[in-house]
Amino acid sequence: MKQRRDLIILLGLFVILVVFTILGPGRSRDESWSSRPTTHSSQAGGAMALLRWTRSLGYDVRQLQYTTFALDRQTSALFILNPSVTINPSEAEIVLEWVEQGGTLILADDRTPFFRAANTLLRELQLQIQLYDGEGDADAASGRIDQAPVLQPVFYAPPVRMITARTTQVVVADDDQVVTLVGLSDGAVLVGLKRGQGYVYVSSAIFPFTNLGLREQHNADLILNLLRRVPQGGQIVFDEYHHGFFTPPSLRSIMLSNPWGWALLYALAVMVAYLILTGRRFGRPIPLREEVALRSSAEYVESMADLFQRSGKRAFVLRHYYTALKRRLARPYGLNPDLDDAAFVSELARYADIDQLALQTLLNQLRRQRVSEEALVRAVIEADSMAVKREQR
Repeated sequence: MKQRRDLIILLGLFVILVVFTILGPGRSRDESWSSRPTTHSSQAGGAMALLRWTRSLGYDVRQLQYTTFALDRQTSALFILNPSVTINPSEAEIVLEWVEQGGTLILADDRTPFFRAANTLLRELQLQIQLYDGEGDADAASGRIDQAPVLQPVFYAPPVRMITARTTQVVVADDDQVVTLVGLSDGAVLVGLKRGQGYVYVSSAIFPFTNLGLREQHNADLILNLLRRVPQGGQIVFDEYHHGFFTPPSLRSIMLSNPWGWALLYALAVMVAYLILTGRRFGRPIPLREEVALRSSAEYVESMADLFQRSGKRAFVLRHYYTALKRRLARPYGLNPDLDDAAFVSELARYADIDQLALQTLLNQLRRQRVSEEALVRAVIEADSMAVKREQR
């Protein structure tokens, strides 16, 4: 029976491990990070290559993370790529005030409106990102723009004529000052807008900014043109705050986001389940206070008296007191307590002043085989009170 139970437990743990491996956080983490253009990701959809490349060009590249959301005048350009955390109105105001003071904002978002987190910032810029229907251009596949031409002669250092967009979204502007820089005749992929002393680029294609997209030369050339407003050695900031990197790493987050942490938690869960199923204690059982308390001598005497009373051993008790009385009386004079009663009383009378008749009567009572409890108590009391006076010789 025990072997069958152990076999069932092992099979159950194996099934849990398989399900955990297939549907566990490891897979979901890889999938979510590969589709998120964060500079922490080296996957195809990440933006780590963009960070390292711009840093190699001599720019002061930083990540806005693990702090309050704020921008200073030393920042020349800000990348916001597919933010997964909503940009609230106060943060949108911070960004726009920084742009008006001379900053360059590069915002790219190609997700559906339901998942888009930059709606507040887009609304302040009077821009919308909508699904492309693909009906007005024969060169575009239905609902998808793979290649998008440059429509304005502004990207000339180095020159760019076409980019790989791979998007299903287009930018729709409600402001006449918005300039379509890249796109089709019926849909803008990249637009530009001057705001104050700064400039805003909004793209409905995230692919040119990803690790995979930068492998194509015309996409890299596009990035260089977008950074023309940044001086040599200027500060470029990547917004990781709105990718969820606003809380410093903790032991909990590290364990839940790393394979060794999942393995440790799984091993701990298996150990706890094993201890529960096998009924093994976590330590020695703590005894009750009644079990460890020392019993008093009075309790022992009461217990023995109760045993003698219930067993009817009155003659045994009398015999005990008979022997103890003769030994107590004989010890001071060196007499033999095993003498018969008459000889013992006669010898004791030679050395001590004693009532021989009373002592003889008491010894006879203590030698009786049948006696009531009342007579037993009286005889014991009289034996305890028996004393002799030593004669002066």
